[in-house]
Amino acid sequence: MDVPQALSVRELLESSGTPFTIARYLSRAYLFVQGDPCQSVMQIQTGRVWLAVTTPDGREAICGVLAAGAFLGEDALTGRAVRRQTATAMTATEVLVVATADFTRLLHTYEAIAERFIAHTLARNARLEAELAEQLLYPAERRLAHTLLELAGCDERHPCRCVLPDVSQEILAEMVGTTRSHVNAFIGKFRRRGFVEKAGGVLRVNPARMQAASARLPAD
Repeated sequence: MDVPQALSVRELLESSGTPFTIARYLSRAYLFVQGDPCQSVMQIQTGRVWLAVTTPDGREAICGVLAAGAFLGEDALTGRAVRRQTATAMTATEVLVVATADFTRLLHTYEAIAERFIAHTLARNARLEAELAEQLLYPAERRLAHTLLELAGCDERHPCRCVLPDVSQEILAEMVGTTRSHVNAFIGKFRRRGFVEKAGGVLRVNPARMQAASARLPAD
């Protein structure tokens, strides 16, 4: 069955009579934890979420940051019994929650939702490939610049100074693959050069300056 592409996922669910819930999380709250049962698929309505994996000996690695519109918890669709990752709200976050069986039925019934989900999956895979290439090819300073631009949501639609979410330097270090001391030094350097500005206790990225400077940083 086809429905208009312009409708949001929430509107598509409502039009199809599919049950769903809306869950709200404060910053640093867990949406789900690695090892939890795979019982639902979620879509972020507002806010940001980071995904992390923890090894048996307690080491943690951040493996992705998702913004509004992104799906998470898709492992539920593959028949997995438990979550492979921990999802944590980076800012105040609202997510739409659909039971696994209901979402599976939607993918087989509604072309618009299937296309939306496929587009999300392809975009995420492309982003993961780009991030892997950055880890292999570029120095930590350049990786941090790219990470700050992504976290601030800077793109061609938002060319002005963009607010950074409240993320600790420890988390930034994990995301970039370096140490907290290096992140602190790089941010200090970015501030001196006007790439990052602080006003009223809020950090903002100057995307034009940051992107230009990032492009000039050499590869390792």
